[in-house]
Amino acid sequence: MMRRKALSILLSVSVLGSGLTACQGGSAENADAKPVHPAAIARPAGDARGTALLGDAVDLGGRASGEHLRMSATAYVDPAVPVRKTGVPVSRPAEGMRRVGIRVALLNVGGSSYDASGTQTWVTDTAGKRHPAVSGGEITTGLPVKWNILAAGESVDGWLLFDVPESAALTQFHGDLGKSVVEWRLQAPPSR
Repeated sequence: MMRRKALSILLSVSVLGSGLTACQGGSAENADAKPVHPAAIARPAGDARGTALLGDAVDLGGRASGEHLRMSATAYVDPAVPVRKTGVPVSRPAEGMRRVGIRVALLNVGGSSYDASGTQTWVTDTAGKRHPAVSGGEITTGLPVKWNILAAGESVDGWLLFDVPESAALTQFHGDLGKSVVEWRLQAPPSR
């Protein structure tokens, strides 16, 4: 299992409608991480089984036959600092909010393409409030993860962004990828 000291945060990405578009192919950095058995981590909503740790790879089944995805949440940054480019407006969170990022790696280990439509991710805070992913562009730690369809054997990695209240302490990252919801426990970020 690969562990990162960088802030580790669970991502809340809502891929309905906008979808994620493949921007980084090749091999995912964490594709060789030891997978956690899905029965220990992947669970139907409402069931109180295990929680993965940052760096753990979790194997998941999809909505259709042959869809199998290995997903890792590998790092967390708080705050997520946008890259400033000449002539390109910078996306910022609303007043009273801060932007955080979670790095994910996805590898299609199934025999067919994996469709991202309907996939949702979010982070939760100590009050149990969900914070879905937002679009926000490139941050200083890397590019956003983007994909719609992941072909068999294809991988992608990048950052998911979330806007959370300034005072919120985050506890978990959740991914709903079809048949099950997976959770990664977030480590407390360093002092800001």
